[in-house]
Amino acid sequence: MRRVISFLCAAILTLAAAAFVFVACDQKDGTEALPLLSADGEDIVNSAGETVALRGTNFGGWLVQESWMCPTEQTDTLETNMTLYSRFGEERAEELIAAYEDSWITEEDFANVKALGLNVVRIPFTYMNLYRYLSAEDNGDGTYDVELLHPDDFTLREDAFGRLDWALEMCEKYGLYAILDLHGAVGSQNGNDHSGDTQLTDLYEDSALGEAYRAKTAELWGLVAEHFAGNTNVAGYDLLNEPGGASGSTQWDYYDVLYDAVRAADPDHMIFIEAVWEGYDLPSPSQYDWTNVVYEYHHYNWEGNNQSNKSFYGLKRLLGAQEGVPALVGEFNVWGDDGRTTGDSSQTDNEAYAGVLEFYNGEGWHWTTWTYKVTGDGRPSGWGLYNTVENAVKADPATDSYEDILAVWSSYGTGEKFALYEEFAAVVTEAAAAPFAEGEPEGGYPILA
Repeated sequence: MRRVISFLCAAILTLAAAAFVFVACDQKDGTEALPLLSADGEDIVNSAGETVALRGTNFGGWLVQESWMCPTEQTDTLETNMTLYSRFGEERAEELIAAYEDSWITEEDFANVKALGLNVVRIPFTYMNLYRYLSAEDNGDGTYDVELLHPDDFTLREDAFGRLDWALEMCEKYGLYAILDLHGAVGSQNGNDHSGDTQLTDLYEDSALGEAYRAKTAELWGLVAEHFAGNTNVAGYDLLNEPGGASGSTQWDYYDVLYDAVRAADPDHMIFIEAVWEGYDLPSPSQYDWTNVVYEYHHYNWEGNNQSNKSFYGLKRLLGAQEGVPALVGEFNVWGDDGRTTGDSSQTDNEAYAGVLEFYNGEGWHWTTWTYKVTGDGRPSGWGLYNTVENAVKADPATDSYEDILAVWSSYGTGEKFALYEEFAAVVTEAAAAPFAEGEPEGGYPILA
């Protein structure tokens, strides 16, 4: 093999395909980049033609804040940043934002992901990480008038790719792939906090402004693809996270615009295309001449009575076979099992996770947990592999002083305030090391019983 890469801890021979399936890596620091991945039918393969199983987690809350899981009291990233700009001006606001991002994810976190036996991180980001999108005019009294610019007036930041470049350097160092996930499009694709903007849902607006949002988002993807073309630690580009502002052909046509923007700059990397929320929300790739694509699904509606499981997973099994493309479950959680959480079922969260991951592996699906770390009340939660060990102290950008915000946001390194949820992590690590199964186990999958 023409590389110093060994997926030693979980390389196994699948009898059905007679090919090695690499599910985790044992790469040492400083080795060469991982091989380029591509879609081959329902499989993901590396440049040697070996099947690769992507199993990992999300770095949620890093480049786009969500107040329920991050140390902030404000609704969304745009509101937070506009508040900081209006109170402190651009330079000091950016210092606070940088302090937060420097703390939330560090090199330690890439090492932690590697130690868990995972081989991919999905990295949510937004247009706000790449563009200068706000203006702040000094009022002369210590406050600033802040305006959200028209997308035509956005300019690329001098350090636009600084965070993502560093993340890819860490991925190369620790033998990890990265999925670059656009969580927040210009104008917002869903109006949710995880898009960074709850004020707008105008990406799909039938207006000149809506067209400007769409054009700027396509431009963004062209820039990202151009920048990372040839970087083989990039597994691929996730075009839009949970786009809820449109469905059917409207969404598909816009996916095609983004697909073309990527392909004009990068013909080689995989493109991840999300169904929201069901598999029938995506067309056949042949309808748009899409190639080297992975279809992605998110599932947060796991139920104790299994009816949701049967409909959700049954549909995806059918569609996966019909479309002939790889499948990624990019986000999932078992919190919706009302029977268990009310005491009517003896099944634990971690038993539920084990069953879900057994099913994903059995179907040959790739997966990334949501999420790597969350703030909370000091109790372990399946929302995060790492959880705060005490009730989280959060900063309020609207009222706290610059010094207090800086102190809080600088103190949320994983090693400082978080602990590994060991029981959950053990389930994830075991599943990450398991092979793709050759078929459904005798008696079927428990989660579909």
